[in-house]
Amino acid sequence: MDDKKNRQSWLSAGLQALAEDGPEGLRIMPIAQKMGVTKGSFYWHFKNLEDYQSAVMEEWEQVHTQRVMEIVDQENIDVGSKLAKLFTGGPPHLFTLGRAIRAWSMSNEQVREVQQRVDRKRVDYVAKLLTDIGWPPEQAPVIARWNYCAFIGHAAIGAPEMSEAEIRTVVQLLKPPGKS
Repeated sequence: MDDKKNRQSWLSAGLQALAEDGPEGLRIMPIAQKMGVTKGSFYWHFKNLEDYQSAVMEEWEQVHTQRVMEIVDQENIDVGSKLAKLFTGGPPHLFTLGRAIRAWSMSNEQVREVQQRVDRKRVDYVAKLLTDIGWPPEQAPVIARWNYCAFIGHAAIGAPEMSEAEIRTVVQLLKPPGKS
């Protein structure tokens, strides 16, 4: 089967459309046209638009949360470097995709559930890393949540990518007092 017609291609195209056009971009015909395939290709992999939207959200959770944490965990680097890696290495559409999903979650209960689950996973992961570098277990979740809120705010205002120097500053701020 043509690579453009596989399920993964449809999911990747859906994430791209969502990043570029918001949830209104998740339409079968425009995505099929961009992929150079017919609408029939869509129905080979998905029952309907709702099924596709759910699959796109699952893909987003897997690729942009679960897989990122697995990749960072596999790195043989110190915890500060793991924290820094979380701020870098994302695809160019990462912030626009996050903004689109967060906006969509305001009007779609299923998207909101996925968004909230992703938020919890990400905050819990950062809290674990903060505990690993010496923050007390009762303080790490609070600091992780505030850090995540800052990250979301950074994306929400359309701020540019952070420089390496800015990332080093943020990571330094996340280290407990007395740790350098």
